[in-house]
Amino acid sequence: MTVHDPALLECKEVVELVTEFLGSTLAPVDRARLEQHLLVCPPCTLHVAQVRATIAYVAKLRESDAAADVSPALVDLFRRWNEKRTDDDDI
Repeated sequence: MTVHDPALLECKEVVELVTEFLGSTLAPVDRARLEQHLLVCPPCTLHVAQVRATIAYVAKLRESDAAADVSPALVDLFRRWNEKRTDDDDI
């Protein structure tokens, strides 16, 4: 996404560009303008920090850890529910 006005960057645009910004895929000129906006806009700075923290937290989660916490009874209950749902779709 390219920022439209080279002189201005609105908070709405920061929200739209945050993924590209944190993923380092934002065009250099747009990245510089976004960084300048962050210098003068505490709410946007907080938003970017929250998104960055969320990404870091999710990266720490491991699928194997989550799977180990699921009890066999819950898995069995889900399988039975899914089978019934599939059977009901056939009707």
